[in-house]
Amino acid sequence: MSDALHLLAGAAVPLPFWAWLRRGAGSRLSPWALLDLAPVAALFLVLLAATARPIMAGGFAAGLCLFLAIADRAKRATLGEPLTFTDGGLLWQVAAHPRFYLPFVPMTVIVGGIGSGAIAFALVLALEPPIVIGAGGRLALATASAGLVALLLRPLVLLRGVEPARDPSQDTARFGPMATFALHARIAAVERPGRRAAHPPRPAIASRAAELPHLLLLQLESFCDPRRLGVPAALTQWDALAAGAVAHGPLAVPGFGANTMRTEFAVLTGLADGVLGLDRLNPYFRFARAPVSSIAWALRGAGYTTTCLHPFDERFFGRDRVLPALGFQRFEAGSAFADAPRNSGLVTDAAVAARLTDELAAASGPALLYAITVAGHGPWPGPDPAASWAARMAATDAMVGTLAAGARQSSRPVVLAAFGDHRPALPAARGGTDTDYLVWRSDRLGKGGKRPLDPASLHRLVVGTVLGSS
Repeated sequence: MSDALHLLAGAAVPLPFWAWLRRGAGSRLSPWALLDLAPVAALFLVLLAATARPIMAGGFAAGLCLFLAIADRAKRATLGEPLTFTDGGLLWQVAAHPRFYLPFVPMTVIVGGIGSGAIAFALVLALEPPIVIGAGGRLALATASAGLVALLLRPLVLLRGVEPARDPSQDTARFGPMATFALHARIAAVERPGRRAAHPPRPAIASRAAELPHLLLLQLESFCDPRRLGVPAALTQWDALAAGAVAHGPLAVPGFGANTMRTEFAVLTGLADGVLGLDRLNPYFRFARAPVSSIAWALRGAGYTTTCLHPFDERFFGRDRVLPALGFQRFEAGSAFADAPRNSGLVTDAAVAARLTDELAAASGPALLYAITVAGHGPWPGPDPAASWAARMAATDAMVGTLAAGARQSSRPVVLAAFGDHRPALPAARGGTDTDYLVWRSDRLGKGGKRPLDPASLHRLVVGTVLGSS
């Protein structure tokens, strides 16, 4: 085979995989397909410059398309939404914590894909001869690749009056998946400084007429009332607190089955999706890595200490950087729970309750204690995953009861606010995104009113209950 034909063959290798990726995204054929192809071309060119093996370079570019296509299909099937530009920040988590991601991709696909890729690489490495590319040719290929990357970093120059929908599903259909990644990333980067500056940290002004209560803010993994989904469960503690709560009811969260950080951010900051632009897809990816308004900053200004407890990897979702930016003075994560009891490898809710009880007893002044639980996370093993999940919700219910009992014994009033981050990624939970919440005070019996809220409204309710303005 001549070098020219060899080169054309290598360039053609990724094309069917790229077309398959676009087909899964419903992408229409248009001139924007060239922008969508640019990342594939850039990878092919730089690998060709490095290896002088067109088939190998094309194979790696095909592998990128194949990986994205499988991930996109899995996310659409499980969560009902496509891959987005912010998902790139989660890639390391797939390798570090595969149990949270790989169960949603069939094992035959994972093993078959890795095995086939390894065999193909070995064969190409052994059998493909390099083509003749001089130093000037390699430089030209690398320069062309760099030019495409520069375009992908500044793709808005191509729009000229064309306005993206700023919706991942619509824009991937119009521009293609990889073009949409580039467009959305750039739009978010341009808008982010102004959007962030509009919501600086502000201290709360608290009334001194009454003693400031502690706040126990509980973010409950995969929590919603199983009975609403037709799954038998006994939530005796939740029901008892709800009857005397300031308010309780369904919480309309911005996602199904995952994307905890969306609900988390909105509850902590009170900022709704509309003020975030495309950063709403994952506020922790970039937006929340600099100080913005939050419940922690507000309560710190009123004299509170602010602590977050999360019995898992502190780097997950970048919380090690985000939580200090959101005003938390102390963040106790996985290493602080090294000896805690576990169930299915995850720190139990009972262990979190014990730690919170100790923190509450040790507090010398008003304290915000924010806990992010993890024990309810899937996968949920056994012949009936829904029943397995419901059993974990019963354990969460017991944790809430333990904390309420401790709150009643506290010398300082306690506001307990608990909410589910998202529904579990189970067939029984499909058909909605709402979870459940309640806000309860240890020193003041509420009317137990049922009130539907969204996370930003829950933020306002919690702050008002703590500072006496609700």
